[in-house]
Amino acid sequence: MTISAYVIGRHSLKQVDISEPLSVRKEMKEHPEESLWIHANDRGDIFRLQDVFGLHPLAVQAIVHTHQPSKVEEYDSYMFTIIDGVKYERQKRGGDKEGERQDEDVSNSGNPGNNAYSDNNLEEDDLYIFLEQRWIITINFNSQQLQSNIRQKISKSLIPSHRSIPIPLSEQQEQQQQSLSSQTNVDSSYNRGICEMVYRFAIEEIISSYYPILGSINAKLEQIEDHVILQQQPTKSQLLDIHVIRRKLSFLENTLTMITTAFTDITNGVVRTKLSKDSLRNIRSLNDRVTYLKNNVENMYQRVINLREAYNSSLNANLNETIRTLTVIATIILPLTLITGIYGMNFDVMPELHSPFGYYYYSLLLMAVVAAGMLIYFKNKKWI
Repeated sequence: MTISAYVIGRHSLKQVDISEPLSVRKEMKEHPEESLWIHANDRGDIFRLQDVFGLHPLAVQAIVHTHQPSKVEEYDSYMFTIIDGVKYERQKRGGDKEGERQDEDVSNSGNPGNNAYSDNNLEEDDLYIFLEQRWIITINFNSQQLQSNIRQKISKSLIPSHRSIPIPLSEQQEQQQQSLSSQTNVDSSYNRGICEMVYRFAIEEIISSYYPILGSINAKLEQIEDHVILQQQPTKSQLLDIHVIRRKLSFLENTLTMITTAFTDITNGVVRTKLSKDSLRNIRSLNDRVTYLKNNVENMYQRVINLREAYNSSLNANLNETIRTLTVIATIILPLTLITGIYGMNFDVMPELHSPFGYYYYSLLLMAVVAAGMLIYFKNKKWI
């Protein structure tokens, strides 16, 4: 099985065996302040989770049939969310697992200057989330680093155990605390806060996957701009790169637009979510980050359009320069051809026809003087 399960308490994060759901349910019942986080990275896992948690068949079908748009749907007891992530299409090198693992490390390095996959196509890397008050399920099929990063963020967010030392309370305060602890909504509110925290961390991680890709595209754009605009040396390969970048940016713009639509449905209450006000503020903050990414994509798309125009202008300028050079050469050769044509006519009476200096001195000297004079003229006109 490729399912990982964790019980999250106030001070601890421990892994449990989901293959025994009865024991997990018993522990959750004995510790009402704890929440359950499950992460799966294989498509077949969803069917087992469906049996354990009673997931709706429509949500399961949305996971089985990939390339679904970002959306948020609310069912009876939980909320189902799809967030579009992106990744470069994998190309295995040598067919060994070591090369595949190196590709995974490069993909998740987060280095904006790393464009090891800049020539590959982009594809969706969706994140699926089921959010309930006491449990949350995250599903992602490609990123091995996603689960690890979420775990690290959860561990850093837990309250250290040394901070749980009881503070002396007055008798009235102690009675009030006991009265509050007897209410079931206290634990449920805390559990919901933990699950919503994992919910936010998971979405943050999937949105972070856009940054290295945009950094790679931006570095490639700058490289092409240096050759096309500054050095005036456009090539056919650079034109192909421009088309590839434009296709990537169009793909990124579509995915980010769908994410913004999903976030808008949450914050505007189109979907009657059970998220707290604090979580809604976090969603708005994440939406701001997505809007920032969209603006970057739009700016780069405009740069691609300008770069294509600069490429065509540079290509036309080089073509005009070539035509001008050929025109100058043809213009110089034209009078020389005229002179040789005149002296090549077969007439008995022609000046200098029988002169011993007619070829070596007169005709060649005449052609040299004409060619030199035209070169000087074109040079003064700055045509060459």
